[in-house]
Amino acid sequence: MFKKLIYISSFLILAFISNANSQSVEITCDEVLINAPEILDGQNCKKKKITAKSAQIKFKDGSTYNGPIKKNRISGEGKLTLNDGTEYDCKFKGNKCIIKISKTNRTYIKISFKKGVSVQPQIKIKGYTKWYPAEINNGVYELSKKGELMLAQDKKKASGGGDGGGSGC
Repeated sequence: MFKKLIYISSFLILAFISNANSQSVEITCDEVLINAPEILDGQNCKKKKITAKSAQIKFKDGSTYNGPIKKNRISGEGKLTLNDGTEYDCKFKGNKCIIKISKTNRTYIKISFKKGVSVQPQIKIKGYTKWYPAEINNGVYELSKKGELMLAQDKKKASGGGDGGGSGC
């Protein structure tokens, strides 16, 4: 009976220790809070870059990311939830994710520990290879003011009205 009691006590102590060791630690890195079991208490993300299979990142604007981090970069299948409740399940690579809507429309997501989250609708214009900033109005992608300016500059370059070049003499 006494041996049984010692075995049970030992098991409970080991279970408690393993639970205590698996607790997540939350640290600040640039402008975000990162919470992951792989982080050590007091770890400096500048000196030792964070790699975690499952982390939660909280941004200043209230947005959150749940998923893997590799060397302080968002990389792998993760879920981004914006502060307005919009959710994106996406495969991130180097802090970026592209969600294709159609051949000419996409959503470009960029995450930065310093600058936060940027979600940009983009549109591709026939005859040009670039993606231009867009706005979504009633479900329709349209060039934004910035996109119109960029397209106008590209049209000017394509028509030969670019830098002016040299005199040729």
